[in-house]
Amino acid sequence: MRKNRFVLMMIVVAAVIAVSACGIEKISNRKTNDVDFTVVAEIEMPTEIKQIVEERKENPFKVTYSDNQYTYIIVGYGKQKYDGYSIQVKELYETKNAICVKTEFRGPEEYTSTETETYPYIVIKIEYTDKNVVFSE
Repeated sequence: MRKNRFVLMMIVVAAVIAVSACGIEKISNRKTNDVDFTVVAEIEMPTEIKQIVEERKENPFKVTYSDNQYTYIIVGYGKQKYDGYSIQVKELYETKNAICVKTEFRGPEEYTSTETETYPYIVIKIEYTDKNVVFSE
């Protein structure tokens, strides 16, 4: 009787593991649609976004945040010594199972002799999605 319980318990454990195992889904990079987006000004950012930027601004970072209406794609380039950097959205498109984004970090047109610490970042707002966001270089 004890042996039967042990075997039954092992079968149940194996079934639970098999059913709950994580699957790996291949991310497609084949473009299906362009994604409409807005670059969000600092004064229009939700408090949560401002907190994310403040916590991570010292180092380069790439993160997403979603509320019930929008998904925010945030890319920061860490601490810089000068002012005048810009960030451009080069690509933002949808695939079958992901949102792909590529940004470009541009240096100032000319460097001033005065060093000024800056923390360049961009916040991109799109309609809410539950798809993974893939950042490309």
